[in-house]
Amino acid sequence: MTTATPTPRATGPVSRIDPEAAYRRPTAPGPALLRLDSNEGVLPPQALLAQLAAADPELLRRYPEVSALEAALAARLDVPPERVIVTAGADEAIDRACRAFLEPGKSVLLPDPCFDMFERCAALAGGTLVRVPWRDGPFPLDRFLGHLDARTGVVVVVSPSNPTGAVATLADVRRLAAAAPNALLVIDHVYVEYADEDLTPGLLDLANVLVLRTFSKAWGLAGCRVGYAAGSPYVIGVLRAAGGPYSVAAPSIALALAQLERGVEPLRAHVARIRVERGLLATRLAARGLAPRPSQANFVLVECGARAQAIRTALAGRGVVVRDFPGRPGLETALRITLPGNPPDFEWLCEALDAALGAGEARP
Repeated sequence: MTTATPTPRATGPVSRIDPEAAYRRPTAPGPALLRLDSNEGVLPPQALLAQLAAADPELLRRYPEVSALEAALAARLDVPPERVIVTAGADEAIDRACRAFLEPGKSVLLPDPCFDMFERCAALAGGTLVRVPWRDGPFPLDRFLGHLDARTGVVVVVSPSNPTGAVATLADVRRLAAAAPNALLVIDHVYVEYADEDLTPGLLDLANVLVLRTFSKAWGLAGCRVGYAAGSPYVIGVLRAAGGPYSVAAPSIALALAQLERGVEPLRAHVARIRVERGLLATRLAARGLAPRPSQANFVLVECGARAQAIRTALAGRGVVVRDFPGRPGLETALRITLPGNPPDFEWLCEALDAALGAGEARP
């Protein structure tokens, strides 16, 4: 008779989450030569790596010091440094906010669809998910207001939305914040550099608002995992207490500072290129009978109907990987295409789309 080897068992909210549901980067159905599935931004200049290679070895020996980066970001936002926290990507800020402001019996209001990490972190904190549909069109303020109650601990607004690219207005967000003074209103603004309006300056006077930003998109440092959040001194202090002091590596901090020191002109040039590609791609997709959604991010979500998986597979056969959403209600027949941000790769994408969709239809 054999005895089963005892194994530790998870407890608390995490025990109710299927381990198989852990996030994994989607696999490509073919050779991934041009990855347009994760919304990474511009390729940083080679000089950044050279600058890092010339750094003092003490950078690696010592625990990281983040105060200089927080001060630089605070100066850009025109707030004191104690109102900014640097985190390991925006993901860590989401995790800290959920652990600090949610618990069993508390709920989080979030748009549906929404960036996956909000749902995961809220569930791990024991919060109840309240999904408010926002698939297209203006931000559904009245729906959000209708779901607020005494149990609401966190309210999430992703603008520009991931995965749709839709945006909320400053007036909508301020009304929502005023209606929920005892809840934390989290504004996921990680794609804001590509949008028509940055809501950050109009929100930082509100005590219950936390604005999330990142170096992973327009700044091109997704591999460094550097994000940051801005809010009231109390909220930022709570976020500091909700995690460890050394979550961002020193080389990542140095590279983020170096990107800031390059100034805004490279960023503006990248954003201008993305906006051009965004319009061209939407026009091209519509001309082929597909339904691209209006976007203010660095991607286009396109409704493909029954052809979605065939198109994705055909693109992958030409080395182009785009994001699909199997099992996501309302998104099963949609594809999200990251804009490459440079002419050669954009031409590659367009040629692959032409081949995937078949020749003969009108082209813009």
